[in-house]
Amino acid sequence: MDLKNFYDKLQPDIQIHLVEEYVKPQLMYDEMINEFDRLIESEECQRLEWQVLMPVVNKIIQCKPAIKKMCELNTLGFKEVYEQHIVHKNKTFVRFDCNVSSMCAEFVMRKWH
Repeated sequence: MDLKNFYDKLQPDIQIHLVEEYVKPQLMYDEMINEFDRLIESEECQRLEWQVLMPVVNKIIQCKPAIKKMCELNTLGFKEVYEQHIVHKNKTFVRFDCNVSSMCAEFVMRKWH
């Protein structure tokens, strides 16, 4: 039996639960990751304007499943940068006002400098 047939045979309340608890959150995490990927490739980031990453990086680091997914993908060494800046609170760029600013600047520098 394929997955579609299995899903179709489930009771409607179970289908709704699966969509609400598993599918929608996954789409949200994927959207954050896609936004990060799009922004890191943007002209702004190419000009080393790391600030454009701040909103999406803030969203990612406040969402444990998104952090986990980014660490698995490890784009631009996300896992190491996250652990350094957020877990251990060691900024690469010490004059920045917060660890997230330093984190975003490091991603941009890793990609474009």
